[in-house]
Amino acid sequence: MKSPSLSVIIVNYRSWKRLSACLDSLLACCTNGFCPEVIVVDNDSGDGQLTAFRQNYPDFRFASNTGNLGFANGCNLGASLASCEFLLFLNPDTIVTADALTGMLELARTHPEYTLLSCRQLSSAGKDDKPSGIFPSLRTLTPLQRAFIRRSHGGRWPFDNGAEVIFPDWISGSVVLVRRTEFEAAGGWFDGFFMYYEDVDLCRRIRDRGGIVALANAISIVHDHGGASRINHKVKALTKTEVIISRHLYVHRHFQGRQRTLAQTWLVLDSLILGRLFAAIAGLLLFFLPSVAVYRRVYLNLLWYYAGALRYSSWLSPRSVRHPRRIRTPR
Repeated sequence: MKSPSLSVIIVNYRSWKRLSACLDSLLACCTNGFCPEVIVVDNDSGDGQLTAFRQNYPDFRFASNTGNLGFANGCNLGASLASCEFLLFLNPDTIVTADALTGMLELARTHPEYTLLSCRQLSSAGKDDKPSGIFPSLRTLTPLQRAFIRRSHGGRWPFDNGAEVIFPDWISGSVVLVRRTEFEAAGGWFDGFFMYYEDVDLCRRIRDRGGIVALANAISIVHDHGGASRINHKVKALTKTEVIISRHLYVHRHFQGRQRTLAQTWLVLDSLILGRLFAAIAGLLLFFLPSVAVYRRVYLNLLWYYAGALRYSSWLSPRSVRHPRRIRTPR
């Protein structure tokens, strides 16, 4: 059998059931001389499952991270262990086929100008996940602003013209194919992001270098969202908070001058007053309804985050591996 040309990198945190289905689908891809190298990075799940997975999937490589240091950090660890020409970053809640993997590889080889490549992602029920978008700007920072723009374009982004290959500003980190040389030249994933917007950041840096971000509509995989980010209402509130935190970090990294100040101010106002204050009050009054209480948790999380941002002069998440508190504290 030929040596593999594709390294598949999966970052896992307590998503064992979904990861098992993903790994089974990758095993099924090993046909006709094609068999990707598979590297699973476990972000310190700490639940005793990793040993069993190593035994059940002896052909795959498993690496233990030193903590739950975020998606980007885990991806970089996996990439450092990979040996192939192409890297495919894949979420554990996906199901792939050999046709999808070889199709993406063939497209990447045929069009070397495509720096980052993804594909359509459908739920098990066939719903299109729309794993792409436009870069944040003062016009698109909040969900309401983005919804207005999409509505003005018939429910789609301007780039979504239905072609076999489309060219969004960014693609979701759930499925990202890239040549190792391009990945390393861009500096990899920025692990200052704990969760969310690390994919938008990577695409922004690739585009700034003159690269092209592409999505193949003619190729699809199954992607059923869920797993560790939604296991209970406390974790759900945490992930909703991290979306907002990562948006602040993206603005800090890619906006400049007065535009950056306006954007950060607008995000704080939207988070504490315009977008979430009434939801937080409802969560306080209806504390006995867990689904509503999530919004109270998000609001309190944000108050804690903004207080820390002032104290440490940093927009990083307190959970980020680069946060000043984490760096200053012996580990």
